[in-house]
Amino acid sequence: MVSKRKRLAATWLLLGAAAAPGLADVFSSEFFSVPVSEGWELLNQYCEPELWIDEGWYHQQLDLDACPPGPQGGHDSYVRWLTDFNGEPQFFLEFRVQTDGDRSEIPGGAPSVVAMGNFFGVVYHVTVARDLVQFLRDLDLPIWFIEIERGVPHTYRIELYPDRYAFYIDAYLIDEGLPEGPFPAHDSLITWRGKSWYLPCHNAWDYIRYGVIPVDASGDYDSDAEIGLDDFYFFQECLANRRPGINGGPGNDAGPGCRFADFDFDDDVDLHDFAEFQLAFTGGE
Repeated sequence: MVSKRKRLAATWLLLGAAAAPGLADVFSSEFFSVPVSEGWELLNQYCEPELWIDEGWYHQQLDLDACPPGPQGGHDSYVRWLTDFNGEPQFFLEFRVQTDGDRSEIPGGAPSVVAMGNFFGVVYHVTVARDLVQFLRDLDLPIWFIEIERGVPHTYRIELYPDRYAFYIDAYLIDEGLPEGPFPAHDSLITWRGKSWYLPCHNAWDYIRYGVIPVDASGDYDSDAEIGLDDFYFFQECLANRRPGINGGPGNDAGPGCRFADFDFDDDVDLHDFAEFQLAFTGGE
């Protein structure tokens, strides 16, 4: 039997040519290859996590088998600095993950976490268990706990403006208000991890994306003033509406992640929008 660790190495070789889209003002990790090859820096990895890639999903199997009894079992975490986005007035973070980790793991920062913050105290911290999400901005502020459907992946999105932040789950607005401070700013970063605290878990990551919020109805997802193949990669995702939590498609609310694809401002993404996208297409990346 081939181990999952060996399958990961083999998959990396097979998919090495299938890099994630190279974008201008958006960083997009689509997990066609291992995180470090898609631009993430390995932060921590211990207790022998089992890691593999399957059709664009990055899997983490985390337990306590290689460690003493909890807390602190398997761990796999990554980081990227946001220096290139310092001072950006309209910024988003979006990720899609599914986990079978228990909600009792949340106090230990498990089973799956995506967080962004800086050394001036601005924090946006999302912890996801199989049926519960914790959204934390500051220990002095209310902490949100949101029930979610278990057994399916969900899409999480944070949008930041100078006078407003908004947190969405599956395109539904969960929380909004005044930000604690500008972000991204000096020494800002994004980290994400899978972790076993007392109990094992299996996390599957579909993607992690962040960058400049594209202009509504522009078709220009990567904000590079061109409408190219990279933009089509994300446009067709909104048009096909094949994944729960990614709205769009005929007759569906385009949602915050697909407003760039709604050319006629009718709140969905359909063939009328595709026709406009074709007219706007300039070619290239």
